[in-house]
Amino acid sequence: MKLRSIVLSDYSNLISFWKKNYFVRGIDNLDRFKLFLEKNPDLSIVAEVEGKIAGTVLGSFDGRRGYLQKLVVRKDLRGKGVGKGLIQEAVRRLKALGVVYIPISCEKENRGFYKKLGFKNNKQVIMSLEVS
Repeated sequence: MKLRSIVLSDYSNLISFWKKNYFVRGIDNLDRFKLFLEKNPDLSIVAEVEGKIAGTVLGSFDGRRGYLQKLVVRKDLRGKGVGKGLIQEAVRRLKALGVVYIPISCEKENRGFYKKLGFKNNKQVIMSLEVS
């Protein structure tokens, strides 16, 4: 497995990958993607196996906290260490920037995966506001 930083030219392949293995929303448009990469250089990672996308994670940093989004692993490679490798590399890169805290929002069925990587439940309740 090869890990590398996501670049803007990956966009069309990533959209296709996400559609097959997760989902795509309007916020995943090219302009937003470009802005995200510009604001968070080298924090988004793609895993490749035999030259094909095996997984992704988008990382960002606000000066204190690090955030991870779009951890998506190809369906036939789930449970084989791709997600673990992506999270570990993203955390390494965030630590190098001085991150002190990485909150994660995930679906209930994925909590065990994150717990194995050191994430813990806390008393905060996840809430969100969609702004369109």
